[in-house]
Amino acid sequence: MNTIPIKICTAICAFNWAIADPCFASPVPSFIRKEFAQQSIASGTVRDGNGQPLENINVTLKGSAVGTQTNSQGQYRLAIPTATGILVFSGIGYTAKEQTLQGSGTYDVALDENTADLDEVVVVGYGSQKKSQITGAIASVSSAEIAAVPVTSPDQALQGRAAGVDVVASGNAPGQGATIRIRGAKSITASNDPLFVVDGIPISGGLNDINPNVIESMEVLKDASATAIYGARGSNGVVLITTKRGLDGKTRINYDTYFGLSSILNKVEVLGSDDWVKYKSASRGTDVLEDLLDPIELNNYQAGRSVDWQDLVLRKGRQQSHSIGVLGGNAKTKFALNANFLEQQGIVKSSSFVRGSIQANLDHQINDHFKIGSSTLLSMSKEQIQNMTQVLGQAMRIGPLGDLYNPDGSYRMFPTSEALLANPMLDLENDINRRIRTRIFASLFGEYEFMKGLKYRLNFGPDITFVDEGRMIGTNTSTIQGGLNRASNAKMDTKAYTLENLLTYTKNWHDQHNLEATLLQSIQQQTYESNSLEAQGIPSEAMLWHDLSAGQIRNFDSDQQQWSILSYMARINYGFKDRYLLTLTARRDGSSRFGQDRKYGFFPSVAAAWRLSQENFLKNTSFLTDLKLRASYGEIGNTALDPYQSLGRLVRRSYMYGSEIALGFEPGTLPNADLMWETSKQTNIGIDFALWNSRLSGSVELYNIRTTDLLLNRALAPHTGYQSAITNIGSTDNKGFELNLSSINLELQSGFRWTTNLNLAINRNKIIDLYGDQQDDVGNARFIGQPINVYYDLQFDGIWQEDEAEQAARYGRTPGQIKVRDTNNDGQINAEDRVILGTPFPKWSGGITNNFQYKGFDLSVFLNVRQGFLINSGIYALDNLEGRYNLPTFVNYWTPENRSNDFPKPVTPGANNPNLSTLRYKDGSFVRIRNINFGYTFKPNQLKHLRMESLRIYLSAQNPFTFTKYKGWDPEAGSEVNSYPSAKLFLLGLNVSF
Repeated sequence: MNTIPIKICTAICAFNWAIADPCFASPVPSFIRKEFAQQSIASGTVRDGNGQPLENINVTLKGSAVGTQTNSQGQYRLAIPTATGILVFSGIGYTAKEQTLQGSGTYDVALDENTADLDEVVVVGYGSQKKSQITGAIASVSSAEIAAVPVTSPDQALQGRAAGVDVVASGNAPGQGATIRIRGAKSITASNDPLFVVDGIPISGGLNDINPNVIESMEVLKDASATAIYGARGSNGVVLITTKRGLDGKTRINYDTYFGLSSILNKVEVLGSDDWVKYKSASRGTDVLEDLLDPIELNNYQAGRSVDWQDLVLRKGRQQSHSIGVLGGNAKTKFALNANFLEQQGIVKSSSFVRGSIQANLDHQINDHFKIGSSTLLSMSKEQIQNMTQVLGQAMRIGPLGDLYNPDGSYRMFPTSEALLANPMLDLENDINRRIRTRIFASLFGEYEFMKGLKYRLNFGPDITFVDEGRMIGTNTSTIQGGLNRASNAKMDTKAYTLENLLTYTKNWHDQHNLEATLLQSIQQQTYESNSLEAQGIPSEAMLWHDLSAGQIRNFDSDQQQWSILSYMARINYGFKDRYLLTLTARRDGSSRFGQDRKYGFFPSVAAAWRLSQENFLKNTSFLTDLKLRASYGEIGNTALDPYQSLGRLVRRSYMYGSEIALGFEPGTLPNADLMWETSKQTNIGIDFALWNSRLSGSVELYNIRTTDLLLNRALAPHTGYQSAITNIGSTDNKGFELNLSSINLELQSGFRWTTNLNLAINRNKIIDLYGDQQDDVGNARFIGQPINVYYDLQFDGIWQEDEAEQAARYGRTPGQIKVRDTNNDGQINAEDRVILGTPFPKWSGGITNNFQYKGFDLSVFLNVRQGFLINSGIYALDNLEGRYNLPTFVNYWTPENRSNDFPKPVTPGANNPNLSTLRYKDGSFVRIRNINFGYTFKPNQLKHLRMESLRIYLSAQNPFTFTKYKGWDPEAGSEVNSYPSAKLFLLGLNVSF
């Protein structure tokens, strides 16, 4: 009972203080005054380092729930139930401070600004910088953000996390990664993939071998100032991956695990038995079942039997991961070890991906001047691949009235009389395709400090990958159909290394001038070798591809490719008074891929930044925490071209030598000694800001990229003997806008905290020139002033209706057929009516993450958006609508009784249903709840008896909701009937530290 008056008074005090009245200004009942007679009243003003009052600063009595907040003048008044204690002053953007309480009195406090966010160290390539010192456009993704979504590959963790970084799934089969485009596409024929750098070493071959749990941070270098240090390979952006290192202190063991079940995200339902009969009836123009159905179908239909072929090949998938890490060390030696096991069982039967990996990072300080270290990855994966065309493609097309089995219980080869559609279960079981991949990657370094500020570093990075792929196509498959089985085995080895010599010098004068100079010499080389062998008539299909000599050799092949890059780079970072920042970079690259006379390229950049918030005229602005203006210009290259393209290549041909066939070689491609890099000239303007003690922070970017000397195949006159030659010609333009925002929306004394991270990107690319004559290349759908990739076709304009029969006849059409827009109004439909329908590039994309925390509970909701792009989808044009293949239920075809304006009328088998390709182009815009993660972290005192340091248990839902008008498998990656469907995943996870 004694505590009730205290609580009442605390509530009255808080209410009265909110309206800026003294706590006891209102009459207070005598029993409350008596209860507080022996208590203390603490009051005062809280200011910042410049003497400005601070609003909304929390003032609490340590170890209790008693507390209040400062008003707009920085003042507070708090009733304390004891005469002594400790007051804690805390607020967003400021370092907490404690004040000893000695009875009633005035306690004025000054809080120091917390610059932890501005002092955050960001990896920038060949070094690191404080966030406040960066002059380029760089986005960073932390290990916490990576861990929030259960991804299998690091590239998937970037999706929706950084403005200007468009990440789309490469496919949905187990083990597949993602396609990354940084600031859009710039090249027409060369690769638009970014450069990946792991622990300082550039790599190729994807990121699917890396366990996301070992990553400390991922930085995306976007503008020329940031990427120019990578010269010829930086035009498409750079993704830097830094793995976790050991720590000085107590050895820590972390165990992270999850297990989840997956199911198809959007099943494209096809016609059931009754609708199948109606569809065939519309096609044949009769209701007589014997004329519509073959004997098998008729028998099953009359018996009420049907087959859902999709359900036969699909299943509930599962995914599990187990990762154990050990981190520790002392002042001289630090280590970080991690072992991971990942298993994905796909939603299509017999598809799976299993990966085991070990990561070992070691740092050792030999003496005061010399240290060495290493990062070593060993990864092995096994992928079971399904032929989706034969499995899901056929399951979608087969009519529902076929027979699954023969009378003897074996699978029937052709379920119906349709000879082009075989039983998908035969391919599922007898077409075995397995890929085993082994990768050894290391980053080794030695660093010596000659004197204070002057260091030399040697980096060496070997990267070796072995791929062994085998396939057995059995006799009972749709490919062989009872003939001789066929087995093949291919081995592909990639051996690469990077060797770098790095010299850095740092100097600070009078706490005003900061200089960092970096010199680099680097060489990188990669060799790719492959050989393959194929045989038929293997005695036992159980032998798979392990003894091809037991069969009849059918084909063999081998290949080797090698390329190398020699580089020199210099960079200077200069700062004056922590206000004026300058970065100068120059890199010279020589590549073996290009012509004899153009092997070297020079790539300079300059960037400057001005921290206005450090100027006297803004330094005392109360709401402004940080404000920085940035501008950069640079030139970077694209060397993503297959080796030997500059050389004249020979092609083997057969010819008659007398009466016998002989083999010889003839010139196949024209050499080009002047072949060189594509060059991108990029300008970037940016603003970084933090307001209201970093309650709101972010950045705004504007950029323009002009890419010249495009690598294009140019048509040649026939009399030259060559059809085309690859040359440097043409240019593109790429411009955009990016916005990043981070906000602390609520932070209450109760422990409730709500934060938001938002990013938005708009990108536009267009072709400026192609072949130097400002002419379009219509045959390749390339148009001056239009995006690099467009869909160029006739335009769907609905379905001709019966009241339009006369008009339709003028175009040679009848009611129920597709109406195509006559764009030039010449009264006929032909190639001249084709128009640019759209582009696969989104008009804008972005992501938003809301994080909530309350007393150990945490909730994260991550939303991903892509808007305003077009999909070329075969699912919408699955059949000629001639009653042979099944259809999705959304195909609302035209009949005299159902005058649809969406799909044409069915036709008899063999008849033409014109302009069906116009149905393929659909808006792919979507909003996706990418992840919902709900967890609870136990308090330390709850874990003492378990001898744990921390324990978090969580539930996660991946892709639980997608909002889109697109009706195929998935607007992100699922446009064709044989695409691997997307899945939604629900899992339970655990994070434990000892």
